[in-house]
Amino acid sequence: MNLKNKVAIITGSSKGLGLIVVEQLLSEGAIVLGFSRNKTPVNHPNFTDYRLDIGNEDAVVEAFNQVIEKHKTVDFIINNAGFGSYHKLEETDSNLMREMFETNVFGIFYVTKCAIPVMKKAQQGHIINISSIAGIVGIENMSVYNGTKFAVKGMSESLYKELRPYGIKVTCILPGSISTNFFDEFEGFKASNTMMNPKDVSDSIVYCMKSSSTFHPVNLEIRPFNTIKK
Repeated sequence: MNLKNKVAIITGSSKGLGLIVVEQLLSEGAIVLGFSRNKTPVNHPNFTDYRLDIGNEDAVVEAFNQVIEKHKTVDFIINNAGFGSYHKLEETDSNLMREMFETNVFGIFYVTKCAIPVMKKAQQGHIINISSIAGIVGIENMSVYNGTKFAVKGMSESLYKELRPYGIKVTCILPGSISTNFFDEFEGFKASNTMMNPKDVSDSIVYCMKSSSTFHPVNLEIRPFNTIKK
């Protein structure tokens, strides 16, 4: 599929993987709408920055309605926004857990719920949910983050079956560690060159978006690969 003039909403667009995907889609000629709490540092005629908390349903509905009023449709949703923390369960503040679920899970629910009726009407569309390896493998001291990402994987698995009859694709991306700012808040951790290059992950997302109408990437698990030379 040619992405020129296709309308794409991406959440968590202001930094990290989200920002790289924004820039790559713009280079492909897409019309890109960024949903993020912070300003997305992009100045391009095909980009519009929406500042909102995707864990707030009213804010999501308002922004989405503005997109449809202007562009009449949406072809792609890339649910990328999310964050994690590195704590034992008994050390995790309940407010932090709630905030993580609001962003990582409810945010996807709100944005996707808005998009489905529009995509059903068009009989086409593609929803891409960014989960994580933590959505299929338990990680010590990340049980709450694991819970959110397992939820994303499960929701995606069901949703692709619900929407396939309407010509709508749902893809769940399950990346391992990516060298981005994600690890900034993790004490004792930092991004490194042993992690995946975010451009490679962005390429994988765009590959899924450009897939033909007869090809449906449902789950894409991607991990770092480092060859140790002796």
